[in-house]
Amino acid sequence: MQFEEFDAFTGKLCKETERLILEYFDSPNLEVLSKSDDTPVTAADRKSEQMIRGAIETLYPEHGIMGEEFGNTNESADYQWVVDPIDGTKTFTAGSPLFGTMIALLKDDEPLFGCINYPVMRKRLSGDNQSAFCNSKPISARTGIQLSDAILLTTDQQAIGKYQNGANFDELLGKTKFCRTWGDCFGYYLVATGKADIMIDPIMNPWDIMALVPVLRGAGAVITDWHGGNPAKGESCIASNSDLHESVVQTLNQ
Repeated sequence: MQFEEFDAFTGKLCKETERLILEYFDSPNLEVLSKSDDTPVTAADRKSEQMIRGAIETLYPEHGIMGEEFGNTNESADYQWVVDPIDGTKTFTAGSPLFGTMIALLKDDEPLFGCINYPVMRKRLSGDNQSAFCNSKPISARTGIQLSDAILLTTDQQAIGKYQNGANFDELLGKTKFCRTWGDCFGYYLVATGKADIMIDPIMNPWDIMALVPVLRGAGAVITDWHGGNPAKGESCIASNSDLHESVVQTLNQ
């Protein structure tokens, strides 16, 4: 199985889901419902995941699927697709363009391909751990940046103290150039394309993480869980330039 095969498949699929999602984006009639965990969901989330699932089931019927909205199917399959139809639903419902659709393919529980589409920006990232692309053009993370010059990003600064060590984050914040909450999957876009240096999330689900791994690694960045471990086995995430990552992990966990 080749990168080109999955890239072409998900690229076509993302164009279809993009049209659907943009019909709902920034609409005054958008209905926002609450799931059992009090997180928001919209018809755009559900319809786009159904579209993605249907395409996977048609082309790869032997594969399994894990989705944020509709759970797991064929869980014993060696190949598993992981789908987040709208990563950043809160962002989406607020009318901000910094959300995306995430699709990953796992082999034996490890991500081997990732795709992240940003409908409003008309940009799509894809990667296979060895290389990464934005709209088919190669991308790479920055190098040679000192921590004092680094741009630090996170999705929800209030969540850091709730799930991890807030004092350690404050120390990291003091060592960097500045921090912004350009979060969800957009923060990882900025790191992968060399526009920012560190993106962290203190708590995540598998569908939030899996597509990031092949893209960030393919761009030459380092991605781990909060403690420096395998992100595919974790429930948190740190992605950063290769020359900063060890220092970031140490500061957050000292």
